[in-house]
Amino acid sequence: MRWIDITLPEPMICQDLDGRLAAARDLAAQIPALQEEFGLDSLRVLEMMATAGQELFQGVVAVDPEAFSPTRATPADNRAVLGDPDHDDLVGYHIETPESWINLPWTWLHNGVGFLFEKHPICAGTCGSVLPEGSRSRPWMQRRTRARFLVGENGDTTLKEILGQLRPGGGGRPEILFVPGHSDRERRKLIYREAELMEGALENGCQGETLVHLDLPLDPVTPSDLVQKSQQYQVIHFAGPTSHPAQANDPYGEFWMNRLIEETAQQESRELEDALGIEGEVLGVDPVTSLLDDIVERYETGSSNWDTVTVSAAAEAEAGGPAFPGGSAVPRATRSWLLDDGPVMPEDLERGGILPPLVFSNSYLALPELGHRFVKSGASAFIGPVAPLFSRPARFFAGHCYGALGRGWSTGAAVWKAAQDCRRQFGAAHPAWLSYGVQGYGKLALQYL
Repeated sequence: MRWIDITLPEPMICQDLDGRLAAARDLAAQIPALQEEFGLDSLRVLEMMATAGQELFQGVVAVDPEAFSPTRATPADNRAVLGDPDHDDLVGYHIETPESWINLPWTWLHNGVGFLFEKHPICAGTCGSVLPEGSRSRPWMQRRTRARFLVGENGDTTLKEILGQLRPGGGGRPEILFVPGHSDRERRKLIYREAELMEGALENGCQGETLVHLDLPLDPVTPSDLVQKSQQYQVIHFAGPTSHPAQANDPYGEFWMNRLIEETAQQESRELEDALGIEGEVLGVDPVTSLLDDIVERYETGSSNWDTVTVSAAAEAEAGGPAFPGGSAVPRATRSWLLDDGPVMPEDLERGGILPPLVFSNSYLALPELGHRFVKSGASAFIGPVAPLFSRPARFFAGHCYGALGRGWSTGAAVWKAAQDCRRQFGAAHPAWLSYGVQGYGKLALQYL
């Protein structure tokens, strides 16, 4: 496929662009409340997406009237060749935008007649779609550079011809780490339906060969586990709630604080001391209460690595603007993944450059909340929802997306393919197909990462 770069200027240069993008951000910020009132799948949600998308489109063409012309010339390195016409004939748009606008829902681009996403993959990033020269600090960058010079026995450069060279003899299959975002056992069973769809989709590989393997850990995945294991994997897939933001004080006991209370409350005092290294008790306070008081204090004062998982009203008031992820006024580290014993942030996985090349998160508003932070931390691309949606369409979207990735489609094209499959499955009036996006280098595919 072929990618066309659309470069947007910095804020304060084009007032029309700034005004349109701000209007799109404000419209998108209204969607969660709209869904709360009328339902996640309401037709009004799609109408609001279209209205916001028209603001995005008008803003971009105010800067470049020919921005979305599919006949524009592109650099040779902007072509991803698979050998599959359905993939190779696509034309995609890569929006290169300042960081202040990166979190807008760019897949909603609407020209007044229809969504551009119906026919064209759309990706956003703070850099262009071509890897910057002289910067090969990440292993996936180096592999992609080497792959450009591979040629098959028949002189072809398609994936079907060079797949054997991309995977040297003796090397195991790349792996995806599946991370369930629930600790409640009953809810975790529902989450694993997502894994079943993904595993089935990956079986249909390129030329009958599976490109990647799905790893389903039997034990809970904790933040420390994730930091240690992430370098072993090509992809991290986080399966978590999408219709509501995760809350540290969730009343159903599915997250870390309640989990900790449940588990520690079942132990005898001496067992608790041995397990947690407590030497004696605080007079008049049982060890569980004392432990939790310390944890809550560190959590609330920010004296540890733990991060709040929702934007507080105080932070919003201090920032002077709405807490929608597109707004640059809201503090950066406002959301994280909640695992069995605490939250984990993208920055935690940046240590030593060990973050896997691709991250897919099915958590609430994952793309605007976490996408740019993961890409800045070293991922090549991040896939996630830009609007709340039910878990059923979310897991089907994941299945469709991995089905395309497993056949060799590039990341941006795989998100587009999953959107088209969901559009056919749930109907064009259902917002699920427009509820996802991709940030980073959307033209890179699993085999090159």
